[in-house]
Amino acid sequence: MLAFLPALAALTSAVPAVDRITAQEASNRLSQCGLGPVTTHYESDLQEDALVASSAQSVTDDQLACAYNVVGFYYTLELPQNVQNRFDAMLEAKAGVMLQAQAHDWLSARGLLDRVPKYQKGVTDDGAFTRQIEALCGPKAKDAFQSKYGFHAVSPDWAKRNLDPPDKGAEVLTCLMNVATVAGFKFGFIGNEYYQH
Repeated sequence: MLAFLPALAALTSAVPAVDRITAQEASNRLSQCGLGPVTTHYESDLQEDALVASSAQSVTDDQLACAYNVVGFYYTLELPQNVQNRFDAMLEAKAGVMLQAQAHDWLSARGLLDRVPKYQKGVTDDGAFTRQIEALCGPKAKDAFQSKYGFHAVSPDWAKRNLDPPDKGAEVLTCLMNVATVAGFKFGFIGNEYYQH
């Protein structure tokens, strides 16, 4: 499942967390944050340069915050595993705050914010909740979460009908993502369904 990728991809264009700088300049600034020497290599899967701070074995939270201020969501920063986990947690927390703000703004602009159903993990019935958010997002959202993969996955059949091509159902998917974000309901996509044509 690719739970976070579509939403995170929207962040890079919607929230300018840092100035976009060259990989070399980012390397220099990361070194100034106290991460030691930083090298770059081309990451063919991402089609961009990745920054590598392999000697950053013992890094403070302030140094990681400095690193975030340099790279934000624009560059991949590779760190030793124990430090990488802390940096990734920081990125996820910052992304969550930004996504919440975007979701609130989007829903508020459409008069839907006060209509978002309440969700409490382990307490709320997932089936009933997903039917409520489908109804809130309109008739094209019907059955988005009703599949053999459970309520926390977008139905591949629904995605094929409604997101092919992907821009066709973008408004409905945006609604579902924003309502789920505000409610605190996590969901994902099966395989590459979001990107299929």
